[in-house]
Amino acid sequence: MSLKEGILNEVMVMHYIIAFIIGFGFGIIPFSYILARIKGINLKEVGSGNIGATNLGRFLGLPFFILGFVLDGLKGLVPVLLVKGLYYPTALAGAGAILGHIFNPLFRFRGGKGVSTTIGVAIGLMPKSFVISLAAWIIVYLATYTIALASISFAIVLPIITTILGEAELIDRIFILIMALLIIYAHRSNIKRIIKKEEPRTVLWRKK
Repeated sequence: MSLKEGILNEVMVMHYIIAFIIGFGFGIIPFSYILARIKGINLKEVGSGNIGATNLGRFLGLPFFILGFVLDGLKGLVPVLLVKGLYYPTALAGAGAILGHIFNPLFRFRGGKGVSTTIGVAIGLMPKSFVISLAAWIIVYLATYTIALASISFAIVLPIITTILGEAELIDRIFILIMALLIIYAHRSNIKRIIKKEEPRTVLWRKK
C-alpha cells in the first residue's frame, strides 16, 4: 500500500468515526423524558419504564406523543442530512443515532425502542419506502391499538420494501435491515406479552 493510499484509508476511517459520533450525539438526547419531566412525570418510574414517545403518550396524551415522536425522529433525520452534506457515510450516522437512542449511556444504556429515530433515518435515506412502511404501521395500529405490534410491523416492512424498490445503496439497505432486527429485539418483552395476549392497548388520543 502506498503512502497516499494509507492516508486516504485513514481519512475514510475518520469519516466513519465522525459520522457515527455525530449520530450518537443526537441519539442520546432524551426528548420524551425531558418533556415528561417538565410535566412532573419521571418516565423511568411509570408505565413500562421506557423513556420513549409511547410511554410519554400513555400518560400525557396524543399531543405529547406526537411531539415526543417527532423530536425523537429528528434525532435520526438531522444527523443523516448533516452527514450527507459533509459527504460522510450516512449509514454510520443513522446507526449512531439509533444505537444512542436504544442504548442511552445517560440511562445505564437503557433508552427507547428506536422506532421513531429509525423513522427519521429512513426519511433521510429512503423516503418512498418510509411512506409505505408508515402506512403499514398505521393500519396495524388502528386494527389493534397495540403500538408495539405496529412498530414491529414497521420494522419488518421497511427493509423488505427498500429492497423491492431498490431505493437506497446496498450498504444502506443492509444497515436498515440490521437496525430493523435490532428494533424487533428491543421489543422482545412486548412480543412475549403479545403472544400471551397481555400487551396493553393504547388509544393515544385518550389521555389517562
